[in-house]
Amino acid sequence: MNSLLWRGEFARLWWGGLINAIGTWMTGAALPVYVYTTTESVPAAGAMALAATLPGVLLGSSAGVIADRFDRRAVLVVTNLLAALSLLPLLFVGTQGLWVVYLSAVLKALVTLPTGPARSALLPALVPEAQLAQANALNALNNNLARLVGPALGGLIFAAADLSSVVVLDLVTYLVAAAFIASLTPHPVAAGPREAVRAALTAGWRAVRVSPALLTLVLYLAVTSIGEGVFGVLLAPFVTHVLGGDALAFGWVLSAQAIGGVVGGALVARHAGRVAPLRLWVFGAAGLGLADLAIFLYPLAWPGVGPALALMVLAGVPASAAGAGWMTLAQHFTDDAVRGRVFGLAGQLSGVGLLLGLGLATLAGQAAPITALLCVHSALLMLGGLGAWVVWRSRQLDRLPAGAAPATAA
Repeated sequence: MNSLLWRGEFARLWWGGLINAIGTWMTGAALPVYVYTTTESVPAAGAMALAATLPGVLLGSSAGVIADRFDRRAVLVVTNLLAALSLLPLLFVGTQGLWVVYLSAVLKALVTLPTGPARSALLPALVPEAQLAQANALNALNNNLARLVGPALGGLIFAAADLSSVVVLDLVTYLVAAAFIASLTPHPVAAGPREAVRAALTAGWRAVRVSPALLTLVLYLAVTSIGEGVFGVLLAPFVTHVLGGDALAFGWVLSAQAIGGVVGGALVARHAGRVAPLRLWVFGAAGLGLADLAIFLYPLAWPGVGPALALMVLAGVPASAAGAGWMTLAQHFTDDAVRGRVFGLAGQLSGVGLLLGLGLATLAGQAAPITALLCVHSALLMLGGLGAWVVWRSRQLDRLPAGAAPATAA
C-alpha cells in the first residue's frame, strides 16, 4: 500500500486527486450556505444541487465515449482545466446575481462528466492487477479524506473571508491536479476503425447486456443507489427527530461518516490483496446494510446520538470493502476499449437511482415513519449483496467473459 502512495504514476494521480477533491468539497460546502443566506430559500439551494446533478443523469453515457476515444490522461488534464474555468463566473456573483451560481454549477457538471469514467478506466493501466483492489480502496480513502477536510476548510474560509476566496482556492486545486496528471505517461487509445456516433454511444449498453457479470454489477449499483438517495434525504431528519440531535449533532454524524471512510479505506487497502474482490464486494455490501440497520434501529432501545457516531465509523469498513470490490470487478470484466463507456453508463444509472430515492423519500416521508424508510436502504444493500453472491456463484461468473482482456499495468 505504501509503495502505491509514494511511488509511481498512481501516486501522482492519487495526490492530484486528493488536492482537487478537497477544493471541490470546499466549494460544495460554501456555495449552499451562500445561496441560502442570500435568499433564505430552501428551493433555491435545492435548485443548485439539481443543476449540478442533472447533466450526469442525462449525459453520463456520452461522457464515457470521450474517455474511450481519447488519451485518458489528456482527458483528465483538459477536464480539470475546464473545471477551473467554469468557476470563474462565481467571482462575479456579487455584482451579477445568483444566476451565475446556477450557470457555474451546470458548466462544471458538464465539463467534468468524463472525469469519473476516464479515471476509473485509466487505473488498470497504472497498477498491477494484483494491486488493483488496493488502489481502488486508496481512492475511496482519498475521497473520504477530502470529505473530512474540505467542508470544514471551506466553511472556515467563507466565514473568515468571502465566497471569492473559496472559489480562487478551488480553482488553484484544479490547476495543481492538472499538473500532477500531465506528468503521467500518455496512454493513447488503441488504433482502430472510428465508430459511428450511435454505435459509440450504445457500446456501453451492449457490453453490459452481453456480460452477466457486468449486468449484475451495474444492476446492483442502480438498485442500491435508490437507497442512497433515501438515505441522503432522510439522514438529517433522522438525527434531529429520531435521535433528538441538533445541527451540531448532524455535523458530528457527517464527520463520523467521513472518518469511517478514512479508517475503512486504510484497512481495506492494507488487506485487499489477500481477499477476493467478489468477497470484498458482496460481504461488504451485506455488512454495510447490517451496520446501517443497527444505526436506524438502536434508538428504539437506547436514544441518543453517541451510538450513531460509533456505528458510522464502524460502517466505513464494509462500505470501503464493497466499493473497492465492486470497482475492481467492474474494471476486471470490462474490455479496455469500452471501459469508459461502461463506467459512464454505471454512473448515469446510479444518478437515476439517486433521483428516484430522493423522490421516494420526499413523497413518502410525509406519510411513512423515517426509520421505516431508512430500513429500505439497509434492505437494498443486504439483499443486493447477497443476491449478487447467489447470481455470481450459480452462473459461475468468476472467469473473464470471452473477448475481455484482463487489466494490465503499463
